[in-house]
Amino acid sequence: MPIGLNTFGHMKRITRVWGTLAIACAATASFTLAANPDAHAATTATTPDTDVAVPAGFTLLPAGSYAPLPVGDPDLTETRSVETLAPGVTLTHIVRGDEPAAIGSVNTTMRGPFVVNTVTIDPTVAKGHLKVVHPEHLTDRANVGQLVTKANGLVGINASFFDINDNYGVADGLAIDDGTIVGNPNGEDHASGVHNGKTSGPIVDSASNNLVLNGDFTWSGTITNPVSGKSLTLTEVDKNTFVSSSCANLVDQTACTVAGDLVKFDPVWGATTPVGHGVEVVLDKVGRVLSVDTTRGVALQPGQTSIQATGSYAAQLLDLVANGHNIHTDIQLYNDGKNVPLTPNTAATTASWVQVDDGVNKYPYPKGVDTPITRNPLTSVATTRDGKIILFTVEGRASFSVGMTYPEESAALLAMGAWNAVNLDGGGSTEMYTGGQYVTTSADGYVTGSTGQTTWNGKLRADGDAIVWVP
Repeated sequence: MPIGLNTFGHMKRITRVWGTLAIACAATASFTLAANPDAHAATTATTPDTDVAVPAGFTLLPAGSYAPLPVGDPDLTETRSVETLAPGVTLTHIVRGDEPAAIGSVNTTMRGPFVVNTVTIDPTVAKGHLKVVHPEHLTDRANVGQLVTKANGLVGINASFFDINDNYGVADGLAIDDGTIVGNPNGEDHASGVHNGKTSGPIVDSASNNLVLNGDFTWSGTITNPVSGKSLTLTEVDKNTFVSSSCANLVDQTACTVAGDLVKFDPVWGATTPVGHGVEVVLDKVGRVLSVDTTRGVALQPGQTSIQATGSYAAQLLDLVANGHNIHTDIQLYNDGKNVPLTPNTAATTASWVQVDDGVNKYPYPKGVDTPITRNPLTSVATTRDGKIILFTVEGRASFSVGMTYPEESAALLAMGAWNAVNLDGGGSTEMYTGGQYVTTSADGYVTGSTGQTTWNGKLRADGDAIVWVP
């Protein structure tokens, strides 16, 4: 019996069937998605009474009015439907393939199915601005629905890569908040001391709705005592402080002779800065030294910053501030070696790499042949050549949608008009939220049983931040 996959309600309790996939297979059931952005409770799988190939309220696009996605076998059936969320803001729902994936075939099948949800924003028509939204602190996490709701947004997707193992929402690389760099590119995962190579944006200007998606960002940071002329180079900005294993048990880090970390922290980091052995100097907004502590972990007040030092940096920091004069902090961001001007309207998140660069596919299929390796749910943000913004998600890790590889994602983005695009965090982090409901749902809640039936248990992943369109 043909059935649709997802059923969920609006905030106004109007029930509609979300036709993630209309397939002829009794083994695949639909499930109800909670409208509440805070929902995490288990949800029982249900089957709608009628076959729904197009979500209610959407308009089916006639076959032949669009070029099918170049993903999977060329003969796959593809259905597209659209809904206008606001003037200049359009949600497109794409289902490519009409048979559920067999167990174990997700990474090899060329029959899909592939379920894609994208939002296209025309800033010349749409009223509003694009915004990076995070919880109260960088160390906090929230699901995309909570972040969209916080910003009174229309629609949003997950954004930065973050280290899920330490339970922080801190971006792995670049982060800018209201024009302040609160995360350096090429950061460290779980304070390992090893840089992760994540050097791309995106950078968002909420005043102009311009995005820089093909950047290769570097940075510099120094703290200087203008009286003594002594200066130190920062190793990180708002990242968890690294302590060398050889000195991890040293309470007095000034006795350590191996390099550690020299990290600048802002109040947005968390309720307190990282706690542990080392030295911490707290500065006011003009750089005046407010306190010098031989242990780490303070609650920064608005306008304050701090510098934490471990390893050999601990003694060097104490020497730098010894005479009590103001300390000058200078942090600069560069794109391909050129300084990036920052304003209060500038924000940024961490992407993994550039997918499309000025119309060039940076992740083509190997030798032009579709050879999938690992498919996952994926999220990306793109711009078209004429300035439109594309928020892109693909469902994955389920029988109703296998996800995509990076080459498949790049090919799909190009086909949808992307001129520049970057890959954001994916997997269970991939979520899209609009109108009080999840259009694309975290795969953390998908459970595929032995019969091949995929259901949703109500689990949503809490992410570090989101890219949100705010009217």
